Amino acid sequence: MGRDSTFVEFMLKFKNLTRSLNLLFPAKEALTYIKDYQALTEVNVLAGKNFRDERLSMKGIPAKLRTLTDEYLKSRGIDEKIKPISILDENFANEVQKHNRVKTKAAEIEHALRHHIDIELDDDPELQASFSEALRAILEAFRDNWQKIYEELEKLRQKVREAQNEPTYGLHKKKQMPFFRMFKRECFADMELDDQAIAQIVALTQEVFTVVERELQLTGFWESIPARKKLEAEIQKVLLSPEFIKISNLVNNRKPIISRVIEIAEKNNDRILYAE
Repeated sequence: MGRDSTFVEFMLKFKNLTRSLNLLFPAKEALTYIKDYQALTEVNVLAGKNFRDERLSMKGIPAKLRTLTDEYLKSRGIDEKIKPISILDENFANEVQKHNRVKTKAAEIEHALRHHIDIELDDDPELQASFSEALRAILEAFRDNWQKIYEELEKLRQKVREAQNEPTYGLHKKKQMPFFRMFKRECFADMELDDQAIAQIVALTQEVFTVVERELQLTGFWESIPARKKLEAEIQKVLLSPEFIKISNLVNNRKPIISRVIEIAEKNNDRILYAE
């Protein structure tokens, strides 16, 4: 059974138990189930924190049951209002070290990475895909070797942290850098770039972004096929211009590159138009 199916099964059963107990309480028959229910609320909250999944929370628990559950959780030293520490936080590693089992440490980093990749990097498909693939590769390569998985996941976490401090070369971090990374990957893969190559990609990013930003201002742009076709043509015009035509792989990869530009633009539409 996969993680998501297990979550769904637990959530449904917990929700059904909550509903039934709420109807029964405060009748004396309910007292038989209170201790088990309190224990399940602890499982619910801790699983939500560990897996960073907001589907597992105390939201929706009726008020008369919350009085019992909140006091119980407090007695167990659990504050469901405190959010899990970010993987970018300097104290994250210290929190992980509080666990005794290496498997638990690895799981803590894995779930924190998944949350960060899925939520925080949603605006940057290139970076998101890169880290998702790296995470998948680690789990597949080392499988049940939890010590090695833990070590490699910690290395990946450090790379994610470093990515937050990468140079932007004067580009807007949220608006333009997703395009820059895509151009860099499509044209140069994992090659180290010299200053001239970086300057070319920066200039290309700025030119394409200007076109994208201008066209997206059209009301109902994404519902208009002609508008999308025009944007694709404008992007291709930039890619094939004398200034950029000699960039490695740009011409040969122009069709997938144009598709990627459109994908990034659609996902980041509001950020491109309205972010400061």
